[in-house]
Amino acid sequence: MKKTFTLILVLFACICYSQSISNMSLLGTKNEYTSGGTPAGWYYASCWGYVAGGREYAIIGHYGGTTVYDVTDPSAITNEGTIPGPGSFYNYREMKTYSNYLYIVSEGGSGVQIADLQYLPDSIHFVKNYTFSGYLRSHSISQDGRFLYCNGGNYNSGGVFILDLLDPENPVKRGQWGTRYIHDCFIKNDTIYGASVYDGYLVILDARNKDSIKFIREFTYPNSVTHNAWTSDDRKILVTTDEGGSNHAKIWDINDITNQIQIADLVPYDGASMVHNAYIKGDSLYLAHYRAGVIVYNIQNPSNPVEVGHYDTYPGVNSTAYQGCWNVYPFLPSGNIIASDISTGLYVLKLGTVSSVGNNVNNVRDNFSLSQNYPNPFNPLTVITYYLPVKGLVKVTVMDELGREVKTLVNEVQSKGSYSAEFNGDGLSSGVYYYSIDAGEFKQTRKMILVK
Repeated sequence: MKKTFTLILVLFACICYSQSISNMSLLGTKNEYTSGGTPAGWYYASCWGYVAGGREYAIIGHYGGTTVYDVTDPSAITNEGTIPGPGSFYNYREMKTYSNYLYIVSEGGSGVQIADLQYLPDSIHFVKNYTFSGYLRSHSISQDGRFLYCNGGNYNSGGVFILDLLDPENPVKRGQWGTRYIHDCFIKNDTIYGASVYDGYLVILDARNKDSIKFIREFTYPNSVTHNAWTSDDRKILVTTDEGGSNHAKIWDINDITNQIQIADLVPYDGASMVHNAYIKGDSLYLAHYRAGVIVYNIQNPSNPVEVGHYDTYPGVNSTAYQGCWNVYPFLPSGNIIASDISTGLYVLKLGTVSSVGNNVNNVRDNFSLSQNYPNPFNPLTVITYYLPVKGLVKVTVMDELGREVKTLVNEVQSKGSYSAEFNGDGLSSGVYYYSIDAGEFKQTRKMILVK
């Protein structure tokens, strides 16, 4: 009996501490910052992505600042430089990009740090720390078009305020809303979806007038600790995450903005870990679960999400405690996924060979595809991705609203695989544009919006 009991304990320990992987692969990782931070063992914070000159970059925050990595070849990740930044408990640090600029906030202070990325891969140029009277720090930062949305800081009762990046190196403060603390927010079509984590509300605001943010409505639900939110491109589906409370992600039907309907409650594969951040890309939902890692769902039928893969970045016991995966970024043109883990650093992942489209999650990707550009709306840069199942002549063009060709992005023979093309709308007026692909038997056109 004693030997059997010991064996069971050993097996149980192995199971609890194993890292679960399903239909995802590790392409590369970096863990260079492990000598500081508080509490002990907490080294890293959020991550984001950036694309320029045909190269892909991962940006990750840590106790000493913010580091940019070239992840174009995930098997040979290179450190391109660090912007030093103030420390804080839990090393809170978030970042976003606009044009060729990087904007960073921290609960340690320094306002908004601004860095110029145009010299990559050779160097990073630090511009300055932006502050104004009464403002020193933010918890998180969001971006839409040429506007930054700063959340959860020492100013405006921790609400949200807008920075105008007409001159990217010299932001101008515009409107603000501070009735509730806003921990994080997502912006779509000038609508702010704010997560009021301490009050448990999802707050919806009208930001069409950047000088005067207007309240639309708010809602809460049992055990809500609303940490972040994201919507589908058509704004019919909303996902919220509960960092605490239920600890789950929830999917809402918001076709009627005055009457949200919960249509799904997402319990992670381990049944235990706490969700942190969520992002929707097309018909896929990407979740960062602290102790369960990155989890990807097919939400073509949003009331019946289907997990299509996960990668656990945390080697310890699964539970609702913190540590583990802080953030996930799924928007690189290559389709590779960036993730940051609090104790083990940067991950570059790939979601197997499974398509995120269709009900059959085991369907191998063997069809032509033209993805929606990202970001959209954009100013002035956006990336168009497509997939070729066979070698052939490919032409990708951009047209204005009258069908006149604006630019040819691609016109060459390409082999089977995934490709991306960057479009720069500099010099063009705001409005609707179209991009199309002609690849033999496959022809498709999509709409995009340039906003200045």
